This record gives sequence, structure tokens and C-alpha cells, in this order.
Amino acid sequence: MWRRWARLRNRRWRVTDMALDRLGLQKSSLLDYPGRVAAVVFTHGCPLRCPYCHNGELISGPIPAGFVTRAEVMDHLRRRRALLGGVVITGGEPLMHADLPQLIAEVGAIGLPVKIDTCGAYPDRLQEILAMPEVDHVALDIKTAPEHYDRVRGNGTDLLRTIRILRDSTTSYHFRTTIAPDVVTDEDLTSIAALIEPGDTWVRQPYRAPVPA
Repeated sequence: MWRRWARLRNRRWRVTDMALDRLGLQKSSLLDYPGRVAAVVFTHGCPLRCPYCHNGELISGPIPAGFVTRAEVMDHLRRRRALLGGVVITGGEPLMHADLPQLIAEVGAIGLPVKIDTCGAYPDRLQEILAMPEVDHVALDIKTAPEHYDRVRGNGTDLLRTIRILRDSTTSYHFRTTIAPDVVTDEDLTSIAALIEPGDTWVRQPYRAPVPA
């Protein structure tokens, strides 16, 4: 059983060569990029398994039917360039895609800064893209206390490395935690709070149950 779990975990956590040819697109948002009107681009696939995830269709399985081509996304960004202040690339988990740097560069070529949403599972990949001038801001989801990352099938060590990498960078960032039942307890919040340093922004979000279809 353990070997089977390890194989599944390794499969989920590797960087995929699958091209970001189809993407989800929210044409504008006032909430996702601090201080900016932004388009939100969704990638498919995530190594974590958060029981409260509202974007379950983005975790695994086929590409959602509502995704559009990358060319369509870029065309929208060019047409709305004057009205947008930036682009959020979220997921899923964007950093699991090998060609994320190319996508970031394409957005930057249009003249729009990029915010990345990440779960902290790929610290080395994050360090690579933080060197890109197009990356303006990073939001890191701290799912629970590092010692309890098994609740989301994650790795607390990767989370702690991600936090250190963000602090050592010149890119602005913030942390956020969804107060989800059975995932985040009062003790977990105390543990997370111990990670927060002066100058950090840590947003605690209330859990909202999915609305039935």
C-alpha cells in the first residue's frame, strides 16, 4: 500500500511537460490581484488534494470543457490591455507546468505584470520564475500547519522552503489560509502564526461551502 501511495504521489508531484495550450479565463477581477483590475488565467492540475477545494475540476482528469486556447487568452489580453492592471496565473498549480515561464513571458510582452498563485509544492520552480522581471507578486496558500500537511497530501518541508525563497527575493508576496474544517484547527493557526514575521501579510479566509449545482 505504501509503495502504491508513493508512486501516485511522485506522479502527481512531478513537473509536467504537457503544454499550457488550453487555459481557463476569467476576463476581469477586482479581488485577485491586490490593488489592480486583473484577468485571471487558470491552469489544470494540482499535486495537493484539499478536501474543501472549490476548483475540483482543475485538480486532475480531462481539461475542463470551458477552457479556451492560449491564443484566445492572449488575444483577449491584448484587446483589454488598456483596461487591465495585471494578470493572475492560478490553478490548479501553475508551477507544475514546465512551460509556465514561456506563458509568463508572453503575458509580459503584452505589457502586463503577473501575479502567481501557488500552493508551495515546487520551491525550486518558484525560485526560477522569481528571476523573471514580469513576475510582480506571489500569493502563497498555507493550507495548514507544516507538520500536518498530510491532511492535504502535501509536504510541509516544501512549504517552509517556499516561504524562505519568497523572503529572500525582491518580489512582493502575501500568505493566505482558508480556515477549513478538519484541515485547520486553532492549534494549526497558532503554528502558522509562528511562521509569520514582521512585514508579512497573512490573510485568513473563512471557509465557504460550495454552492450545490
